[in-house]
Amino acid sequence: MDKKELRRALLARRDAIAPAERDSLAGRLAQGLLALPQYREAKTVLATMSIGSEFTTRGFIERAMADGKSLVLPRITPRPRHLEIHRVGDLAADLVPGIWDIPEPDPARCARVELAQVDFALIPALAVDRDRYRLGYGAGYFDALLAGRGPRPYCIAALPAQFHVEMLPREAHDVALDAAISEAA
Repeated sequence: MDKKELRRALLARRDAIAPAERDSLAGRLAQGLLALPQYREAKTVLATMSIGSEFTTRGFIERAMADGKSLVLPRITPRPRHLEIHRVGDLAADLVPGIWDIPEPDPARCARVELAQVDFALIPALAVDRDRYRLGYGAGYFDALLAGRGPRPYCIAALPAQFHVEMLPREAHDVALDAAISEAA
């Protein structure tokens, strides 16, 4: 199965999860992330605002802020599109609708941050394989952001066990993560 077909199948599988079960899974995934020593030691945390049937990241984000972590969120720039990351201090005041209505940092209010300044990064994925390669949504934004990164940040995906697979199709630009956890972690 090619990446496009696989994305379609994984989105259908995720969409089929009842909202209450999706919220329960998201809570368990957040607890797994919060228990990691890499998270506890981090001063700066990168995450994304979830949309649609994604497993909500809001609980994790709010907890990171409550834990005194500096929160960094991505935004997609105007053409040529790519990801920039910005420090966010107030979820209610600092976010604006971005491309595809994803809540993004307002660049007029939120300072830009370099990836090397981030300690812990929760990277979005539709699926992840045993070698920690992820399947994203297909635009390549996160692979481009992570390309050539050094030892920081610690990059992780958090997905229910049913989205952990043996092997995903790979291309030369795909970047492996440091770890992937499930609700069983």
